Amino acid sequence: MRNLTLTLYAFHLQQTLADIPTEASPEAEQLWESITQLGNSLPFPEFQNLKAHLISYTSQQESYTYTPQPENNLFNEWLTHDGDAIELTPFLTRAGFKLAGNIQPFRLHDSYFVDITLQPEIPDLEITLNQFLAFQPSTLIEQVKADLGKILMVYGEWEGETAQQRSEAAKWVNTFCPNSQFMGELVLFNCPFFLFEADNLTILISLAKPQQLDLEQADNNYSWLRELFWTQKKIISNYQEARNCYYIARSIYSKLEQEIQRFYSLSFRNSQERLSELDTLLKKIPLDWLEYQVNLRDLQAHYTTIEVNYNNFQTCLQKLLDSGNQLELWSRFAEEKCPQYLTQLKTHQTYLQSGQDLFSHLINTIRATAEVEQAQNEKALQNHIQAVGIGITAGTIVASSSGLMTQPKTEKAEIFGLSLHPLAWALIFSVICAVGSWGLAEKLLKKL
Repeated sequence: MRNLTLTLYAFHLQQTLADIPTEASPEAEQLWESITQLGNSLPFPEFQNLKAHLISYTSQQESYTYTPQPENNLFNEWLTHDGDAIELTPFLTRAGFKLAGNIQPFRLHDSYFVDITLQPEIPDLEITLNQFLAFQPSTLIEQVKADLGKILMVYGEWEGETAQQRSEAAKWVNTFCPNSQFMGELVLFNCPFFLFEADNLTILISLAKPQQLDLEQADNNYSWLRELFWTQKKIISNYQEARNCYYIARSIYSKLEQEIQRFYSLSFRNSQERLSELDTLLKKIPLDWLEYQVNLRDLQAHYTTIEVNYNNFQTCLQKLLDSGNQLELWSRFAEEKCPQYLTQLKTHQTYLQSGQDLFSHLINTIRATAEVEQAQNEKALQNHIQAVGIGITAGTIVASSSGLMTQPKTEKAEIFGLSLHPLAWALIFSVICAVGSWGLAEKLLKKL
């Protein structure tokens, strides 16, 4: 192919909902760090010293510290100090030609976006499939960290038969991404493109005829295409995150359903066991319920994000369609996939919200039951202590009513035909009075 150009579009979250509005996510700078490390494989000096070009970093004794606060005062989307692309210094590849290009780093609302474009220093140079590997597309795909996703676009002019374009495109793609799946065709800027998907990577490859590309249209619609890619990646990424939230919440739902059955079974336990089990449930269930609430909240936030980006995607798509592009694949995504995502997530929300009230009531019921059980136990203990006190007092009164210990051992008293020393009779009656008084007091206190 001639006039070969490889462009990597990478989208990475700068901030999440959990972050303070003026601060970046802890993982935000991974994109820039990964491009810096990319300089070990593609030895552009600008890759290695990328941080010196970005307003997101400050210099400190020959090192750079990530300080994204200046980004909050951006007048436009550019993250470079001069508000322009970073031109790459060409280097000689093993394939025998010099590789050149540029980097365009941007901040798009809550996301970072970087456009890395590589091309031979001599544009009209004929590049074979083996020579194409000098662009190191696999390295770009694997090493650049972008949590929202990546788009790899390959454009070249090919003079082969039109009927063989698809098979030729698949051959080129298989050299650097053999696990990709062909999704369909589209016409973009007057050129045929073949679209492949692999995980969070989208590959677009065009084998155009010479001079077929409409450069003016491509330049005029660059921002619309970039934002179409961005919004689509945000929709897909948020849908995957939302489904993860749903599965975690469903797992917790199942666990809490088991705790409901456990709570029902407590009626067959004695009071002390019930109180112990209730205490265990009160320590465990609120934590599970809180995690349930967090995942339900995140699910709702992802739904809102998808809804907003769906509207933006439709706007970008319409702008590109108005320019004469044929984008049936992306039109189907807008007409079928996005509404399906939103409907599915709304169903998940409805299902989980019913559990939200149920588990809230469960916690309140367990707490109330534990308080009643605790009060009853405390009252029973208090009554028991009072009864024992009454019994001891009664026994003491009887035992102290006579000084029988001074009576002669030979003196005996006969009661109920049994002859015992008066002291022995006093002790017996003390015990009888103590036990009797305790039992009577216990019954009266329970009734009261």
